[in-house]
Amino acid sequence: MDDLTPIAEANGGYLMRHQLNDLGLHDAAIRHAVRAGVLLRVRHGTYVVKAVWDLLSDSQRHATLTRSLLDKLGPNVVATHQSAAALHGFDLFGNDLGLIHVTRLDGHRGRREAGVVFHEGRLEDEQIVDVEGRQVVAPARAVFETCTLAGTEGGMVVATSAMRSGTVSREQLDEEARAFDHWPGTRVARLAIRLADPRLETVGEVRSLHLMWRHGIPHPELQWTVTADDGTVIARTDFAWVEARHTGEFDGMAKYGRLNPYVTDPGRTIEKEKVREDAVRGQLLGMTRWVWADLAPRHQGATAQRIRAGLAQSAKLYTRNARTIA
Repeated sequence: MDDLTPIAEANGGYLMRHQLNDLGLHDAAIRHAVRAGVLLRVRHGTYVVKAVWDLLSDSQRHATLTRSLLDKLGPNVVATHQSAAALHGFDLFGNDLGLIHVTRLDGHRGRREAGVVFHEGRLEDEQIVDVEGRQVVAPARAVFETCTLAGTEGGMVVATSAMRSGTVSREQLDEEARAFDHWPGTRVARLAIRLADPRLETVGEVRSLHLMWRHGIPHPELQWTVTADDGTVIARTDFAWVEARHTGEFDGMAKYGRLNPYVTDPGRTIEKEKVREDAVRGQLLGMTRWVWADLAPRHQGATAQRIRAGLAQSAKLYTRNARTIA
């Protein structure tokens, strides 16, 4: 079945049952491939190569499902909301990715069925763009629509990702919010857009900033460079509270998970991070670190308290003999 992957890639990441039949895989063989872990059924009559699927992010998986639906429904629908955001390549968090969102162009009423939300409404030509041959709402509208459904934290994630990519500006998102002021969720969307910051490099960093905002921790400097007395760059930290002489680091997948360049030697990553942290502390700076589990709702209060305690300790220990954070 090695020839399935290129066909799936040509489709947009998926395989339809009739395509598998055309390749000589009848239903019994398909069921065997699913049991063997070669294929995975993701929608009725829709399959993916499991080894490829397992490597995708949640947003990328949702994009694959959306492509399969758009190809099935044809030109009478446009991908909208988080489904459009996924096709534009933006990060997603806090959305129900089990639901694909499309807007109907045939004038029929909206409805929800089989994991699909069909919205009714009018879309002007300039609000629709082509993404790999499929109709998708323009990036700024996709982000705004997603923000109205995702809550503040999820809205910050998608807005930050879109701005960081250079595809969308904050001004464009503000314009969308003014244009659709009557929409449910607009107030939450506006807040999320205001709190978003393209300097945040990962979903974990965005969620960390949301935690700080929610728990009243002072807004930190982002991507702050620590330098030695001679100007040598020591490190770039995710967060820094300069007056308190304290730094913060979110340790995510890139450092310890599947994106770790030393995934077969986790001890090497830990050693490098320890050396880096010691170098930062050598400049009379404190550091608090946290991971994905610390961002879970039930742990956020404790994480916020650790950060506050670190700020207080660093201010007490280091502010009299401060060195330079540049």
